Parts: sequence; C-alpha cells; structure tokens
Amino acid sequence: MLYYEDPYKKRIRAKILKKEDGKCLLDRTILYEGGGGQPADRGYAICDGKRERIEHLGELWHKCNCNIGEIEIELDWDFRYEMMRSHTAEHTFFRFLQVRGAELIKIALSEESSIMFKGDIKIEDVLEAEEKTRELIKKGIEVKSFWISKEEVENYPELRIKKERIKGEKVRVVNIEGHDLSACKGIHVKNLREIGDFAVTKFRRGKKKEVKFVVGDKAKEFHYSMSKTLRRVTWEENIEGEKFERVFSNMLREKEIMSEALKSLSEEMEFKKENCKGVEIAYRIIPGAERKIIVRKMMEFTNSPKRIAIFGDSISHAVSCAFSEDMKHLRDLAMELIKKLGGKGGGSERFISGSTPDEKEFIERIKEGICKNI
Repeated sequence: MLYYEDPYKKRIRAKILKKEDGKCLLDRTILYEGGGGQPADRGYAICDGKRERIEHLGELWHKCNCNIGEIEIELDWDFRYEMMRSHTAEHTFFRFLQVRGAELIKIALSEESSIMFKGDIKIEDVLEAEEKTRELIKKGIEVKSFWISKEEVENYPELRIKKERIKGEKVRVVNIEGHDLSACKGIHVKNLREIGDFAVTKFRRGKKKEVKFVVGDKAKEFHYSMSKTLRRVTWEENIEGEKFERVFSNMLREKEIMSEALKSLSEEMEFKKENCKGVEIAYRIIPGAERKIIVRKMMEFTNSPKRIAIFGDSISHAVSCAFSEDMKHLRDLAMELIKKLGGKGGGSERFISGSTPDEKEFIERIKEGICKNI
C-alpha cells in the first residue's frame, strides 16, 4: 500500500477497476483504512468534474461514486499528519509506562487521544513518562518500519505484540531506535522531532486507567495554559513557585481532615423533631454535611409510617426531603415549593433533592405546607 511505502504522499492518480453498490475497486490508494487505534484517513476523489468524499473500506475497495476510469485522490493531509504524530507519540510515551508495569488495553487516536491500560501506575509515573517523551522528541530519534513473518516474531523478544491478534502471515514492526519495538499496522512519522511537543491532559485512575494526550501546537498551548494558571494562583496567594507543591499538599491534607470531621458531624448530629397532627417531621441544616450519611439517616427515619425528614446545606444551598410510604403524596408539594423559590430538583417517589436560594426559608415553608395538607 502506498501509505506504507510513502506515508507523506498527499495526492495520486488511480484507476477504478470495478464498481458495485456504491463501491469502487482501485488499483492503488494513499488512504489508510484505519486500525491499530488509528482512524481511517479522510480524503477526496476528483472525477467527472467534481470533488467528493472517498473512504477506504479495505482490500482497495472504496466508498466512491465515480465512474470506471482514472481518478485523482487527494488526502486530508492535516488530519493524517496529526494522526501519524499522535500514533508515534503514543508508542514513545507508553513504552515508559510499560517498563513500570502498565499493560495496554486499547488506544483511540483523535484530536485528544486516549490510552487505556491496567497496572499499578501512579501520577508520578505518568508525569515522568511525559517528561522523558518530550526529551526524546527534542533529541529527534529516528522511526523506521519493516515487515517480518509470523515465525520471525520469536526472534524479537523485546517486541511489543499481542500474538492472538495476528491475522495475516506478516507482521509490521515499528522501531523507535533504541527505545521501542512494536507490532503495529498504523502509520508513523520518520522522526520523533516531527511530533513537536507532547502533553498529558488527563489521567483517570482506577482498575482500568486512562491517559489522554495531545501533540504539536496543542501540547505547547496546554503546557503554557497550565503554567499560566499556576503562576496566577501563586501570585494571587503570594506563594513562592517552588513552595507551591508543598502548600497545595498541605491544603489537600487539611481538606481530608475537614472531610472526616464533617462525616463525624453528619453521623453524630441529631435532627430536630416536631409533631403535626400525628406526623413526625425531622429537619436540620448542616453546612457542608456528608450527603451519603444524611440521606441514609433520612431514609432510615422515614422507614416508619407518618414521618417526613427535611435537610438543608447552608454552603451549597442543597435541600432534600424524604417521605414515609404513607406520606409520599406530599412529594409534589415539596417539588412545587423548590420551583417557587427559584430552584431545581428531582428524585424518586419517597425522596427528592434539589437546590434553592434559601434553604432556611424552604424548611420553614415546607413544614408549614405539610401541616396544612395532612
């Protein structure tokens, strides 16, 4: 395929050998059909005095409306080149994570590319891999590709490959000299310098982890934007740049301590109670309360008949109401009041939550409304 022989070729002439059901069989193509996490190329066919979209469907069949004869194919080069740079950057970056124990699940290349993997990888590993990737890009390491047979795979013990995915008799190998050797059908640049720059934009933790990244000018813009944000925060808070990480870590620890304190407060604090016509109404305002604990307590309280629980958070202005089974007809009353006060809310038959500008007013008016409607 020409996209392997010369991945930098942007325009060719080709012949339509056969046509059926809106598909054309060409004698050659520069359009990559997609695979290996790299999306299919975008391109245009120029024929019969018009220019239209063309797509490689595989085995030289293309989605195309041209008539049999000679056509010109024009590649959407900007999109292809970004995918080439992103794919090569992915190989470079992930190799550093692999030596830390990461196991690749899948990649998805786009304007912001994604790598999903498993393994005990920490944010420090990701940042180190990003830094080393940027260093190799500056060095300008050469990238080469070649084909080997299935049988020859055993001769390359350092080759990153999933043997169960080998379908053909040959395997395409991409070699970032002195750094990474991978089985890959995607298209890559000839030198890491072409990537321009590399930036990790997101890191999702969990059993399955995900890293998102960008390359080129987008990476430079991301690094500058993050630097600008950091400088603004340090200047506004009068923190010396080199001390920011320590100050921020202390803030996170304080946040954890505060969160634990709010959990204890939410668990220990009792709701106030009033009785109206035999219905027990429990209510409380707790600033910054642990929502899960509060909801559990409200539902436990309303598991018995003739009970209603009302809660407000004076920091977020969140409000909640829980109703016993025989009191759930009052749900609509609470929802109506939230809307009247300029808030929004929703929930189930026995529990609603939302927000209002004034949680104190909500609690007083809902208590009054409940007593009138029992």
